[in-house]
Amino acid sequence: MEKPVGRTLESEDGLVRLRLLDIDHDVAVATAWYRDEVVLWGSEGTTELFTPERVARMYQVLSARGEVYIVEVRDRDAFVAVGDAALSPVGVPIVIGESAWRGRGIGRRVLALLIRRARALGYPELMAHQIYADNQASLRLYERAGFKIIGGGEEHGRPFFRLRLDLREAPTPATGSPPALL
Repeated sequence: MEKPVGRTLESEDGLVRLRLLDIDHDVAVATAWYRDEVVLWGSEGTTELFTPERVARMYQVLSARGEVYIVEVRDRDAFVAVGDAALSPVGVPIVIGESAWRGRGIGRRVLALLIRRARALGYPELMAHQIYADNQASLRLYERAGFKIIGGGEEHGRPFFRLRLDLREAPTPATGSPPALL
């Protein structure tokens, strides 16, 4: 799959944009997110801090599977990086790393953009492979977007759910951008 370089997806309200990852620049910013115990517990199931090398390896693995984005939010007259997200046929993880931006609808806008992009790429479905049962905010986010629980398991002694969104049946989210990269 060819990945457009230097492109972004932007929400209709202009508050959120997804910028394709620049690994050489973005690892330094993202490492702080993966040192936040709330992020680690919710997304990784552990509180083991990530090193810059581990963040870089994670981004390399995600990039090999699909597209990786830095989540940016308009703050006054500029966009600031607040998290990351990935899109591939096998997963659609979203992390809002900056605590001040959690619970403000950023994840909803990001997921809407990723769903629209997945449709533009012809994906028949999206999977959220591991949403921990105690991460109710993430579980609600995916379910409100139309994802259905299709299974689960346990890791690190914590139950998790697998969710699936059939893109052929699900309505297009109201918040997002045109399907193609801008």
